[in-house]
Amino acid sequence: MSAPQQPVFNQPAGQGKSRMVAGLLNFFLGGIAAGDFYLGHMKIGAIRVAAMILSYVIFAVGGAMESGILAGIGSLLVFVVGLVALACAIMTFMGKWIYEKDANGVPTV
Repeated sequence: MSAPQQPVFNQPAGQGKSRMVAGLLNFFLGGIAAGDFYLGHMKIGAIRVAAMILSYVIFAVGGAMESGILAGIGSLLVFVVGLVALACAIMTFMGKWIYEKDANGVPTV
């Protein structure tokens, strides 16, 4: 006769978070890293938000100072932030990189 099973606490649920929801959040709200925050990847989300804010500040300061070079650098940074958001959305839909699992290690579905 075997010992009775003890209940397991803090065990992940049967299904993880939706990869489709995370991908759509990254596609439409990628600048603010909504998909990363949805999956619990707080550090990467915070880095992406900081990069977006910094690029917009550089763009705005360059435009206010009528500095063509600074505004050009800012617009390039805004473009790169947009490309990163698009790349993250594609990786989310495909389930690649950190988007295979959420922050708790539960696979996305």
